[in-house]
Amino acid sequence: MDVGIRTLAEQDINTLATSQNTQLGAVGVTSDGRKFRYVKFGGTSTIAPGFLLVAPAVTAGYQALVITAAGTGAQVTGNLSAGSTQIVITNGATAITQDQFAEGYIDLLVGGSTTGVTATYTIKVKGNTAAAASATFTVYLAEALRNTTALVPGTDTANLYVSQYSGCAASVTPNVPVGVTVISVPNTASVTNYGWVQTGGACDVINDGAGAITVGGGFAQSNTVSSAGYVIASTASTLPAIGYMRKAATAAVGALPAFLRID
Repeated sequence: MDVGIRTLAEQDINTLATSQNTQLGAVGVTSDGRKFRYVKFGGTSTIAPGFLLVAPAVTAGYQALVITAAGTGAQVTGNLSAGSTQIVITNGATAITQDQFAEGYIDLLVGGSTTGVTATYTIKVKGNTAAAASATFTVYLAEALRNTTALVPGTDTANLYVSQYSGCAASVTPNVPVGVTVISVPNTASVTNYGWVQTGGACDVINDGAGAITVGGGFAQSNTVSSAGYVIASTASTLPAIGYMRKAATAAVGALPAFLRID
């Protein structure tokens, strides 16, 4: 499904689907230079247009997982060496569904977990088998292993996480900004939509009212209670800028023209 950057028409960005039509994170550009990403929308209620969405949280239960020893489960020695396109992992305490991490990523941590690692690299995941807590499961890789030495079960570990473009939602909990909705997204408890969010160029955003933002001033994901999907004046470290205001924002909730610079 990798087709590179595609040119989007108004019909494309104004269309939703309840099934996935292209790869998550696909990049699209309109003729005037506005940029978009293809996402799976999160949540079980309607998302209004002009809302900033962020990536889903990384699940702690899928971090620092043990690489299964050869001869256990479906693991073979060849899985641990460069060129392999699958690897068997021992699950932690949280069950995993089939293809839960498809289009997400696996981090291979050489030398241990997130502390004390001597090397690490990230590979895109094609799919995975289901697993109960503590069971083994197979991760199918979209890219071949490129480690220069064989992975060592019991020493080297793995992190798994879904695509940052899968289950994007409005939140006041800081996370990676993904894009701004351009149309209403009618998600429900039984219906999940796919479509495009804007990541670059002219758009409207909603100021959370916590303070003023000057013309040309940077804005960031709001961390103000009850302001999920809104923006706030950026700060150097905790609230990095994802765009700039084209009109001054007063200390009041309101939609204002802006220029996005997420990617």
